[in-house]
Amino acid sequence: MKIIPFQDFIRRYFSGEEFVVFDTETAGLNTYHDEIIEVGATIWTKDGAKDSFQEVMYVHENRISPGARAVHKIEQSEINKARQPKEVLADFVKFCGKRVLIAHNIRFDYPMLNSNLIRHGLLPYPNDEVACTLAYAKEQQLPGKLSELARHYRVATEGDSLHRALYDVKVTTKVLSKVMKENEPSNLQYSLII
Repeated sequence: MKIIPFQDFIRRYFSGEEFVVFDTETAGLNTYHDEIIEVGATIWTKDGAKDSFQEVMYVHENRISPGARAVHKIEQSEINKARQPKEVLADFVKFCGKRVLIAHNIRFDYPMLNSNLIRHGLLPYPNDEVACTLAYAKEQQLPGKLSELARHYRVATEGDSLHRALYDVKVTTKVLSKVMKENEPSNLQYSLII
């Protein structure tokens, strides 16, 4: 996993690159042993958010820690109706293609994603270049928690909705859009060839 330096990320964003902002809700905090319960993602560019993906996947209730359940509040009845992880994860990778993945705390979500892909007989994610809003916030001496970062950038949040994958993705993309607006190149020079 290689986190793209902030200035390179800005340059790539303004050049029109497509990224995938994603988030996982998990059965626990061990990135190598715990299961992903829900994954959400949005394709994001300088023109805004495009397509989205969100799906809960089946995990046996004995594998979900009480602490994790208290955070994401995903009901077991929803999990019991979900598809098998291998199917959902394969569709997720297909949705992402080979785009750079962005997460708030990529050091958790990216290893969690890859360990789940491998555990279910799939290949690791095909691009190890990533971006991390948490790492960039720390570089800029900004708050680290997503809710605090959202408050800093005046992004409205609904407290109960935080910690569902796609909702957190939407908050992250709104924060990222404000960060990019602050870093918009102001001294663009144009040349006219006659």
